[in-house]
Amino acid sequence: MESLGLDPATLDEATLAQLVEQYLPVAVAEADRWLATLDPATLPLAVIPRTECLEEFGCPYRTPCSLFGPPVNHQCYVTDCADAKCRQCPEIFGELVSHLVYKSWCSYVCVQTGTSPPKEVAIGIGVITYFGGQFAGPWCLPP
Repeated sequence: MESLGLDPATLDEATLAQLVEQYLPVAVAEADRWLATLDPATLPLAVIPRTECLEEFGCPYRTPCSLFGPPVNHQCYVTDCADAKCRQCPEIFGELVSHLVYKSWCSYVCVQTGTSPPKEVAIGIGVITYFGGQFAGPWCLPP
């Protein structure tokens, strides 16, 4: 917001909505770019959900992909979470909108339901909005 010359204390809901509409496509593209850098070979063989992410950051424990999900029945389990301004997050979250739009992020591993052992079908990332604490995502890609 500072780079746009806006004072966060003076933002109204309409201005915030316009900024989200303007910058969300860039944020999604950056999240997609970041997800593409992950090496599936480094992911654990078993999905071990981080249940504390619900309490700490508001990440749903289990959810299906909301965008770009696999064409099979699946569930995504939260595997990591952090403050949206942390060093581990894609740069776009920290530099572009910081805490004005995104409060925290949640990463997911998605598995096909009804398979044994579970078959990994996607990885994803979601965000918790600063205003209202709403969850958006997860946006998913094949592993």
